[in-house]
Amino acid sequence: MPKSISELRSFLGLANYYRRFVEGFSKRASPLTELLKKDVHWNWDPECQAAFDGLKQAMMEGPL
Repeated sequence: MPKSISELRSFLGLANYYRRFVEGFSKRASPLTELLKKDVHWNWDPECQAAFDGLKQAMMEGPL
C-alpha cells in the first residue's frame, strides 16, 4: 500500500505499463488517479485500497 503520493505515482507508473492487458484499467485506477490531482488531500479510504488490490490482482492474473 502506497504511503505517499510519490509511492502511488511509482505504482501507477508500473501498472500503466501493463494497462493494455487489464480490461477496464482506467476505471479500476480512477480512485487512485484522483489522489494525484492538485489540491486533493491524501485520504487512503477503502475504495482506494480496493482499487489498489484490484490492479495488483489483475496484473498477476494475466491478460483479461
